[in-house]
Amino acid sequence: MTPIVSLPFLFPTPIPLATLLTVVAALAYGFLSWQVLRQVAAQSKARLAQASLSAKARQDSQPSAGVAPPLLGFALTIHAGALYFEMFGDGSVHFSFAVAISVILWLAVVLHGFESLAHRQRGLLALILPITSACVLLPLIFPAEHPLVHIGSHLFRVHFILAMLAYGVFLLATLQACLLWIAERDLHHPERLTAAPRFPPLLRMENLLFRMLGIAFLLLTASLATGLLISEQFYGQWIRADHKTIFAVLSWLIFGALLLGRRLRGWRGRKATGWTIAGFMSLLLAYVGSRFVLEVLLDRSL
Repeated sequence: MTPIVSLPFLFPTPIPLATLLTVVAALAYGFLSWQVLRQVAAQSKARLAQASLSAKARQDSQPSAGVAPPLLGFALTIHAGALYFEMFGDGSVHFSFAVAISVILWLAVVLHGFESLAHRQRGLLALILPITSACVLLPLIFPAEHPLVHIGSHLFRVHFILAMLAYGVFLLATLQACLLWIAERDLHHPERLTAAPRFPPLLRMENLLFRMLGIAFLLLTASLATGLLISEQFYGQWIRADHKTIFAVLSWLIFGALLLGRRLRGWRGRKATGWTIAGFMSLLLAYVGSRFVLEVLLDRSL
């Protein structure tokens, strides 16, 4: 049974603990988003003024990293608690497209959040945190009504963890590709380059993008390999020609071609950005999209 909490001074009727934790997590992410976006805006104003300032004044005008790691840790902990009760609250395991999105975003914040704070890199945080603050509420709108099958299999658990990790890293790579596209666009506007740059050097951003893609591709490959074993174990066939398999293989081919093109032909710039976004959209359709169609549009489980 899902735990219920009673807060008569806030809510007239008792509410599930998962709901309360989800709302608190959304508020915490929202506050973090406000802090990061405020810093980005302050940094933009500082760049406009730096062209006429002395070197000492430029150093003093740099905005500080105001996002507190304890608050980020609090938001992640509360979010993790909400996910736990959403998935395991009644003794069985429930997983839906909404919970999948929430898990992927939680992993993305974990993988990038504290590193960004340590290096004062607000770019990805300015994209991840607002998205997370909104999407963390999705399980309340689309509750997980169908239990997850085959969860008792250790092989399935390994496959599940690998798939979620791959989604999380690919999400970071896709957001990094979007930042890279914005940075390249700045090159065509000389007035934006007269002051302090908004982004690290393009070469560094590209190298980070392809490191993310390489790690995520290995995770996706391992996820597909374990998926083949699961399909043979539970369904008696190595490959099932369903939408999830088709889009997952398509995304694997797209990312594989991108990494091969980078190695053999030095692909970069808009080509790398476009292929990254296309591959992630295909991967998103493979699992999250198929679950959305089945659970919301067709009202049945996978």
